[in-house]
Amino acid sequence: MLIVSYNIQYGLGRDGQYDLARIAGEIGDADIICLQEVERFWQRSGTVDQAQTLADLLGRYHWVFGNNLDMDASTVDASGRVNNRRRQFGTMILSRWPIVSSRNFPLPKYGTLTQHSIQQGLLEAVIDTGTDVVRVYSVHLSHLCAQTRLPQVEAMMDI
Repeated sequence: MLIVSYNIQYGLGRDGQYDLARIAGEIGDADIICLQEVERFWQRSGTVDQAQTLADLLGRYHWVFGNNLDMDASTVDASGRVNNRRRQFGTMILSRWPIVSSRNFPLPKYGTLTQHSIQQGLLEAVIDTGTDVVRVYSVHLSHLCAQTRLPQVEAMMDI
């Protein structure tokens, strides 16, 4: 079984280009894929639903998305009709086998006046491989310092 974990940094490559097809091409041979920093409807990455786009590009996979940040991104058309849409940021798991269930857990968050800390999370997927049932986690921990990361690791171990 080949499992890949990849922080896609909202699709931004080292060349400064947003290219989800390039990412899909690099990870498309895996059996299970855990992604971090997946966005839905953010302006910086072209206001696209990256989770759905990646799922479409990797069409042979079952998938779940766990949002750790959720904000309104709705629009209203000329007639006043609301297009309800959520701007989200989180983790994703894709699997060649069915995902029986999933849960998303927010991890402890600490912010200071000098450091910005986004909400991190742990996405769990229960996957039925046909011969076994496995529990897989896609986790996104704080990068700021050990003082913010260690409580997240402790919370993850409790889960």
